[in-house]
Formats: sequence, structure tokens, C-alpha cells
Amino acid sequence: MAELYAIVGTMERARFMLASGVPYLQLRCKDRPLLPHRAEIEEWGARYPFTRVIINDDLALAVSLGAWGVHLGQEDLLRYPVATLRDAPLKVGVSTHSDEDIKRAMACNPAMLGFGPVFPTTTKQVGHDPQGVRRLRRVVTRSALPIIAIGGINGGNLADVTATGVALVAMISYLDRFSELDALRAWMARWADQSYTTERKP
Repeated sequence: MAELYAIVGTMERARFMLASGVPYLQLRCKDRPLLPHRAEIEEWGARYPFTRVIINDDLALAVSLGAWGVHLGQEDLLRYPVATLRDAPLKVGVSTHSDEDIKRAMACNPAMLGFGPVFPTTTKQVGHDPQGVRRLRRVVTRSALPIIAIGGINGGNLADVTATGVALVAMISYLDRFSELDALRAWMARWADQSYTTERKP
């Protein structure tokens, strides 16, 4: 069954997601340095052992913080020697948007691949057309690695995305609707028993 891969842009939202028990949490704090929060982040592994914390874009930072993993874009691959990524002491995820991207990423021995955008999204300017569920299913079928579906995924299309057999579902703006822990936990419980398939509105 697909698992939730929450992406957040602030420490405040990160703390909220950790408290809710999300299985995967990616910190994409573009304009907010993480180093001032080093001590706190380093404690997350012990405090929240069931959440895998992933740092966006910065391999060295991810390693120094003791993160479970790092997620890199295609442009980030150019910053590191292939050997450095292959030998990294943590899980490496790579964003992909095409067969060529996937081939390039595989040379780095990644643990997982992000694929998208599946649907139109305004969260991030990716410069790529929506790939659609059919294309996502093809990638999932052909890949031996876990695939993270990303881009425009919400309550209305979640069932279609998980039906592809994808391992992880990245959600960003949709999760912003949750401001109470009980509400998010209840929604995650519906995810676990797949009763979210009755939800048709974002």
C-alpha cells in the first residue's frame, strides 16, 4: 500500500507532521536555513523513530544532520561526483520527469525515484508537463525502485494515484488544509484502510 510522503517548507509544519506520525517527511525549506535548528533535527530520530526525515537538495547537510535521506533534483546531480552519491551514507532519492532522467538517476544508485508532476501543480515551477496517471503506472511497472508520485495530488485524485501501485505519494499544498492533529491523524487512518477513496473533493 502506498505511504504518505509529506513535504513541508517550514520548521513549524515539520513539527506538526512529526507529531502526527507521518511515515516520510521531506524538509524543503528553501528560504529558511536549517542549521539554526541542528540540535532539534538531530534529536528527531530518537523522538520520532517511525518517521523517516529527508533533506532537500543538500547532501552534505543531510549527512551532517543525521537525516534518513536526501532528495535531489536533476540539476543537483551535476554538483556531485557519481561515486559520492553511490557511496552516500544515507538514502538518496532523485526527481525524474522522463525516461532520460530515470536513466541518469540510476547511475547514482538511488534508493527511490520521484516522478512527476503527475497533475498540474502551482507549488513548484518544474518546467515539465503533467505526466498523468497512465504514464505514472508505466514507470511504476518498469522500475525496480520505489516510486514517489508527486505533483498536484489531492483527495480527489489520490485513489487513482495509489491504484498505480506507487510506493509513496508526495503531498504538499493539500496537507496545508490540516491545522489540527486529530484531523490529520483521522485522515491518515482513512488512508490506511483506504476509505479515502470515497473522498472526491480536494
